[in-house]
Order: sequence, then structure tokens, then C-alpha cells
Amino acid sequence: MNTIKSTAKKFTKGLFNPDNKLSLIPNWLSFSRVIGGIAIPIMAYTGTSLPILFGTISFLAISDFLDGKAARIIAKEETNEGAMLDAVSDKIFSLALIIGILPVMPVFAINGILEGVISLVNAKLLSKGGNPKSNLFGKIKIWPLSIALILSYTSLVIQNLNIANISNEILLAISTALSLGTIPLQAINIKQYLEEYKNQTQENQEETLKENKNVSENELNKEKTNDKEKTSQFTLSRENHQAMVYELEKQEEMNEIIDKKQKTYTKKDKH
Repeated sequence: MNTIKSTAKKFTKGLFNPDNKLSLIPNWLSFSRVIGGIAIPIMAYTGTSLPILFGTISFLAISDFLDGKAARIIAKEETNEGAMLDAVSDKIFSLALIIGILPVMPVFAINGILEGVISLVNAKLLSKGGNPKSNLFGKIKIWPLSIALILSYTSLVIQNLNIANISNEILLAISTALSLGTIPLQAINIKQYLEEYKNQTQENQEETLKENKNVSENELNKEKTNDKEKTSQFTLSRENHQAMVYELEKQEEMNEIIDKKQKTYTKKDKH
């Protein structure tokens, strides 16, 4: 629950109140894929025109490259919020398109499950204090999946528009092949994220052990210091020893003087 709140907080901060206001440009470019992932299925099922559909898809595809470049060129920095927005937006975009096409292409359910696993691993990585990012292989993997989804939605638009000169069967066959071909790539991507999660967990454990060790060493040093202070209270230095000897000798002399006086008074009393 805390992970979800933390992610939502970073997501909101990146979109509305980043430390660098210029980061709003790359962050909203990333977030446009979330909007597009919801808009494309609606456009396809309501029979939008092909140019509008392809224009929207083209913009979203370009935004996947532009957000990183905009962060480096315009904002002059890549922030944690921006990296998180990029990764989360990619996942929402893919899952939204997959869910939208399932009534027509059930084969995409496998891709959807694998993307869901990637999202869960990323969520676990966030809970361990990691910072999951869209890596290069993940970017490569998303392309055949995106093309497969685009062809499926194109087929749906063509069917709704009754464009007879383009074969839906060919588009659906290519889409199915790309969907199945993406499965091994998704499996490799899951393995990469699991390794990153494992490394992050190990780093956290090492940091915890190091902190506990430091605490133990500090407590041990403190105990040694206290013992040393206590011991020093009962340890006589050379000067202290000489002083005590002097005091003892002085005390003995006083005792002898007192004894002599007592003897003198005793003799007087006898006389």
C-alpha cells in the first residue's frame, strides 16, 4: 500500500509540480501514452478514420523517443519522477491496448499476463527502494507488440468502415504472428527485471547488515569507553600515589605526636 502511495505521489509530482518546471514537457510526453492507450480502443470501436488512428499512433510512438531527448535537451536532466513516469506510462499503454483488443483477439491474453508480471516485478522493485526504468531491451520488445496491436486495431477500423479492398485476414494473421513472437522477448525482459530485483534486495540486505554492524561497533566502543572511565577512577597515577604516601606519613607523625602527649599527661597525673 505504501508503495502505491509513493508511486502515485511521484507520478503526480512529475506531472504537476516537478522541481524543474522544464521537466513538465518530457513528463507529459510520457503521460500522453496513458491517454493514448485509453483513446485508441475507443477510436477503433467507434469507427474513426484511418488517418486519425494512424496519426495518433504515430504521435504516441514518437513520444516514446522524444520524452528522453526532451529531458536531456530541454530540462537538462533526467529525474527519478520522469524515469518512473516513462516506465509506468509504457506499461499502462500496453495493458490498455491489450485489454481493449481481447474481444477480437484473445491471443493477446498471453501478452497481457506477461506484461502484468513485469508490472508486478517493477512494483516489488519499488517496494525494495529500487527505481525501475524502461531498459533498452524493454523498448525493443515493445515494438513488435505495438505493431501487432496496431494491426489488430487497424483491422477493427477497416471492418467497421467496410473497406473491402484490404484483407482483414492478412492483418490478423500478421498480428497473431507478432503477438506470439513477442512472448519470448517478454520472458527475457521479465528475467532482466527479476535479476534487477534480486540485486536490489541483496544491496538492501548488505546495507542493513552494514548499518547493524556500525551500530554494534558504536555500542561496543561506548561500552569500552565507559569501562575505561570506570577503571581510571580506581587507578592511581604516580603523582596520586606519592600524594597518598605523603598523607599517610603525615597522619602517622600526627598519631605519634598525639601518643607522646598522652603519655606525658599520664606521667603528670601519676605524680
